[in-house]
Amino acid sequence: MAIGSIQSGGAQRQGERRPWRVRLRWLIRGTYFLVLVAVALALLWGGERLFHKLDVPIGVIAVKGQFSHVDQGDVQLLVEPLVRGGLLSLSLAQIREQLELHPWIDQVTVGRQWPSGLVITVVEEVPIARWGDRGFLNNRGEMLEIEDNSGLASLPVLDGAINSERSLMNAYREVAQLLQPSGLKIAALKRDERGAWWLGLDNGLQLVIGRDQVIEKMRRFLMVWELELKSQVGRIAQVDIRYDNGVAVKWLDKTKVIEKKITRTLAVASGLSGQV
Repeated sequence: MAIGSIQSGGAQRQGERRPWRVRLRWLIRGTYFLVLVAVALALLWGGERLFHKLDVPIGVIAVKGQFSHVDQGDVQLLVEPLVRGGLLSLSLAQIREQLELHPWIDQVTVGRQWPSGLVITVVEEVPIARWGDRGFLNNRGEMLEIEDNSGLASLPVLDGAINSERSLMNAYREVAQLLQPSGLKIAALKRDERGAWWLGLDNGLQLVIGRDQVIEKMRRFLMVWELELKSQVGRIAQVDIRYDNGVAVKWLDKTKVIEKKITRTLAVASGLSGQV
């Protein structure tokens, strides 16, 4: 009986200690939590004060890049209305997006420069060809409208239906590469509403290509060009290459006798039959 009484008393004392241990454990955890909350609040308060201290008004706007069609001063004028807020609160993405709406601007990089500067780097669009008289095509075949493209007179003119810009750019590149060994260059390439292709060369020669097989017909033309037409380019007004087995030449002097003689020579020289 005494042993049982001692064991019972020991178990009771251990049971009394456990609540204190649990309470102490929760007290320690609560203290840690309060400390963490206090630290977080201090950081937020300090961070907010630091943010406002560093969020100074923009003092300098630097515009960098190689400029041919965009005026550096005009870029600064476009940026100034967009500079709302301080150096930290300013939306760099908004400035970049607005500037890239300019038809002559391809890419823009905007960065902060401490203590109060803004650095804008501009990459201009590279015009590959004029598009009619209202715009130009870049190297991705995208048409960008400008008020006047007469300043791009050295570039070839491409023209076609709406949304045909990429197909014309692809055709232009293929034909230009095909013409390169002969020294001929494209001055104009057009596809009309019926799908027919027209090509103007830099030597004044006009080519009627037709609706299909553009590359195959151009190869046939180049063969005849090297054999006979190249030496008489000053007398030729137009070459029609729509035919499957030859070309038709329109002469400037319109002398039918000479025309028949030349076309017979072409047929023999090129080894083609039918109309030349």
